[in-house]
Amino acid sequence: MGAWMLPAIIVLPLLSAAVVGLFRNTWPKATISWVACGSVFASFAMVMALLFQYLGSHEPIHAPLTTWGPMLDFGLLADSLSLWWMVVVTGCGFLIHLYSTGYMIDDPSYGRFMAKLNFFIFAMSLLVLADNFAGLVMGWANVGLASYMLIGFYIYKPAASAAAMKAFIMNAIGEVGIFGGIWMIYLTFGSLKFDTVFEMAAKAPWTVNTICLLLLVGAIAKSAQFPLHTWLPYAMEGPTPVSALIHAATMVTAGVYLVSRAWPLYSVAPTAGMWVAWVGAIGALFGAVVAAGQNDIKRVLAFSTMSQIGYMFLGNGVGAYVAADFHFFTHAFFKAALFLCAGIVVHHYAGDQDIRKMGGLAKKDTFATWVFGIGTLALVGIFPFAGFFSKDEILAAAYHGHYYGLFTVGMIAAMMTAFYNVRLFSLVFLGQPYEAEAKVAPKRQASSTRAQAAHGHDHGHHGHHHETPASMKWAVGILAVLSVLGGLIAFAGQPLHFLEPTFEGLEMHHGGPIDYTVAAIATTVALVGGGISWFLYGPKGVLRVSERDLNAKPGPLLRMFYFDDLYEYLVIIPVKAIADFAANFGDSKVIDGIVDGLGKLAAGIGSGLRGLQDGYIRRYALTVFTGVTLMLLYFIFYV
Repeated sequence: MGAWMLPAIIVLPLLSAAVVGLFRNTWPKATISWVACGSVFASFAMVMALLFQYLGSHEPIHAPLTTWGPMLDFGLLADSLSLWWMVVVTGCGFLIHLYSTGYMIDDPSYGRFMAKLNFFIFAMSLLVLADNFAGLVMGWANVGLASYMLIGFYIYKPAASAAAMKAFIMNAIGEVGIFGGIWMIYLTFGSLKFDTVFEMAAKAPWTVNTICLLLLVGAIAKSAQFPLHTWLPYAMEGPTPVSALIHAATMVTAGVYLVSRAWPLYSVAPTAGMWVAWVGAIGALFGAVVAAGQNDIKRVLAFSTMSQIGYMFLGNGVGAYVAADFHFFTHAFFKAALFLCAGIVVHHYAGDQDIRKMGGLAKKDTFATWVFGIGTLALVGIFPFAGFFSKDEILAAAYHGHYYGLFTVGMIAAMMTAFYNVRLFSLVFLGQPYEAEAKVAPKRQASSTRAQAAHGHDHGHHGHHHETPASMKWAVGILAVLSVLGGLIAFAGQPLHFLEPTFEGLEMHHGGPIDYTVAAIATTVALVGGGISWFLYGPKGVLRVSERDLNAKPGPLLRMFYFDDLYEYLVIIPVKAIADFAANFGDSKVIDGIVDGLGKLAAGIGSGLRGLQDGYIRRYALTVFTGVTLMLLYFIFYV
């Protein structure tokens, strides 16, 4: 009955992107806001209508679109998994669009920005709703394009252009894997339709293992997991709504969706499944550790995203698909709230994102303090906030599955999560403002001021109150509420009950909404990590003043354990050297030499033959005589 809504959900944001992009310089900004936000809200409303239809019938909703050859039926599918994800894609997407109407309204390219946001919603919706791998990879590629455009939105800012290119290249590396995996799927099963492929998965376990590993390469790059993670912190060069929409709530979780959707393949490929789990565990720990050493508020949250998506990969790898998708659900709310609230904080500091130059904001903005505090508690996983239920369910699955190594790494990451979050909240909202604390070390303050002047930064707006538009407050406030209530649905077992049809026949750990043993351990390690951080960075922390040293030499955490340097020496410099060699020797000497040599050869032959065309009749007669003689000899001796 509601199948017609599936293509409409995808087409509406795409149509809005085209219309807004076309009239961006002629329409009033208010009109652009209504069209851009209205299209996403309409898609959200249709998703909710399909959700209620599904809850009434428990039957997947199909919308066949076209057939490309005998082996590929292209269509859309609304089942429990795709609807679960679409609630977040369109719901959070709408709230971030609403936030953008306040945050970006003064930007001269406001219409261009909103059109690109719409295009992203189209691409992500196609990725999630496709009923086959071809449609999924179309959405996958367009999500990458949308990410490239939005990260590099500030087109006159070199750092933004470089960040966009870095994201594009890293994701292109991953796409080699996903395209290779999908090509092997087609060669092995003769189809790209989910139902057909999954029904035949058990017939070719060794091939499926290779397919799953190739798909994992694409998932690692898209979800910024170790070691293809280096693009994510630089992606923060885009506007804050971009960070919330693409790099917190939706795009970087696309790899999680891919593994969840392809679970029948991974269920017959245990080796690939363990790779997924350990990639996630390493990402969870690495992201949390590096986040503890970052000074840019958005980069702290970026590495936090890497860490939390690592938990989702860990859950998928140990077969806890429901727990992984539940954590995606809750993480979208509290991380989007944190990113958008970070935008409010940055507004207060006139665009400065360095947390070392902040402090005492709780006295100036109660709303931002409460929202950021709620998001922080949800991220750390404190009862009864959302992250407590979803993250602990992943850890419980690892514990009860006897994956004690993964469980231990996950717990250490949980302790580090509490550590960097207490540090972040304390430096931004508590204690004295930066100028007041800097008086403790006047020499350090003077050197910092000189450093700021040398870099051309203007921090003269510190301490000035910037009124937050109502649209921004509404969006962030709703996400903060969901950061609390989103986890409480676990008490009714709704994630398990709702998602179980997609993962039918799969053994899933579910010991109720709370596993008290795991919860006690997780809460204890969080309190330990938070307590250590409070001692070091709290209002009276022993390292708080030294944290204000803007001239301190960057350590391994700030430099992200030198992975950028590693790639520079192992990849970029050798590739440039090969390119220079190819240009200076291969192109100019070899290729040009061959072309020039052939030209000279042709000129030489032509010069020699030119003597036969000199106008002398006797030479023409000799030529004819010679030719006839040779022909006669050929016929006499060979014919």
